[in-house]
Amino acid sequence: MILTPRKPDRRHFKSPIREARRREREHYYAAVSILVVKIILLVFLCILLFVSIQLFTGMFPEGTFLKRYGVPFLIGGFILVLMRFILKNIKELRDTSKKQHE
Repeated sequence: MILTPRKPDRRHFKSPIREARRREREHYYAAVSILVVKIILLVFLCILLFVSIQLFTGMFPEGTFLKRYGVPFLIGGFILVLMRFILKNIKELRDTSKKQHE
């Protein structure tokens, strides 16, 4: 009696190494998409800063300095904080990319 070898059923077999790489790759793609969203938000904030400077300086020509430039300074602060987060994310993505290629 001769037994024929069966092909292994690999549908249920999941390699931990392959799963870990897939998770790292998915995390990397998610981080890149979040970075793109942050850059789009930065562009909209820059447009808002430009419009608010024009609007508030023309709207309150005799007003106090705080009344004319309070909102634009606040938006500028948000832009600076967002730029810091973007630079931090770019550095993390660069490190992650180097780590994946090693």
